[in-house]
Amino acid sequence: MTPREKVAECLAQAPIIGVVRTHSFEEAAAQAEIFISSGLLMVEITFTVPRATELVRQLLAGRANGAPPCIGMGTVTDGDRARQAVEAGADFLVSPNTHAEVAGVAREADRFLVIGALTPTEIAAGHQLGADIVKVFPLPTVGGPDYLTRVRGPLGDIPMLAAGGFGPEEIPAYRAAGAQAFGIGAPLLGADAAASRDRIRRALALARGETT
Repeated sequence: MTPREKVAECLAQAPIIGVVRTHSFEEAAAQAEIFISSGLLMVEITFTVPRATELVRQLLAGRANGAPPCIGMGTVTDGDRARQAVEAGADFLVSPNTHAEVAGVAREADRFLVIGALTPTEIAAGHQLGADIVKVFPLPTVGGPDYLTRVRGPLGDIPMLAAGGFGPEEIPAYRAAGAQAFGIGAPLLGADAAASRDRIRRALALARGETT
């Protein structure tokens, strides 16, 4: 199984990317561990986290023989960040924007690529650049599930991930609109570790279309 195929399998089994975006390395590490222990198979460490590449290496070193979870890097806004992510060993790259150089680096390194886009033109461009799935972002501010339904009318053949700041209870609406996966960060967290695990498990069930 190639690196891209491995990540695709992770996303198919657990279609939520847990987004870690904090201002503290220690807080980010703790959040990532909660995501992993709660069943998420894809964890994204954004470049806004202090020493983000160090945390990615730490998380990768803690797993057995390349087994899940898949650890990726987000806020990959340009080619330099894409190369840093690849050098850190990231399994997948997530961008908030549609950037040809990011796509080129990901393709050359055989990394699973999530390209960010919003308009129909950007979504189509991201797909043409070789995105494995296009992150439609930020959805809540432009109409949420209704917007996704409308853009998927002419672009329904493009795999799309919904993102932009919604909570677990909104997953079914985005899933009904055609989202195949979901990028969620802070809304997955509860008041304590136990509450966070319960929330994440419920979110995973909703993302899989299971009754809860």
